[in-house]
Amino acid sequence: MLTLLMCGGKGTRLGRGEKPLFEVCGMKLIDHSLLQYKDFDVIAITSPHTPATESYLAEKGVEVYRAAGKGYIEDYSEACRELAINEPVIVASADIVYIRDIAFDIVDAYMKTIKPALTVVMEGEPVGVNIIDSLLINTWQEEEIYSIEKDSVVNVNTVADVERAERLWTTMRKERGWQRD
Repeated sequence: MLTLLMCGGKGTRLGRGEKPLFEVCGMKLIDHSLLQYKDFDVIAITSPHTPATESYLAEKGVEVYRAAGKGYIEDYSEACRELAINEPVIVASADIVYIRDIAFDIVDAYMKTIKPALTVVMEGEPVGVNIIDSLLINTWQEEEIYSIEKDSVVNVNTVADVERAERLWTTMRKERGWQRD
């Protein structure tokens, strides 16, 4: 399934420049997303607000579409129209630290529903990952709600989110016996 990584925001809440390039848990935020969706086709949706992110992704060989930067929904809608995407797509914020792998689980849940959209939630709150039917981009789409386990992801918007992600990442690595090289 095609994944649109949304990395065109202004990053004002965190206040550390282009948020996709901000390092959390030893990796740039965008690299957390690229790792999570490595088995999927990926198009990064940038904007005039994220030129350094765009350059970074181009150097890595990631396909990039520069949207107008009008907003999250407006930018992925623009990309779907301009790129003539006519299939369901994962739309994911590029400011997520994935503590657990969720990509295949959400696709599996989407394939089992008859609804045209799926929203991923954790403890009842959206996490910044959805699946939408791009053929219905200009209409309201009834959505399936898919709940993931607590602490599966951290959407990084504040310094407190960074600290939480670092704590969970360290705990997960210890649980799995992973060591840094």
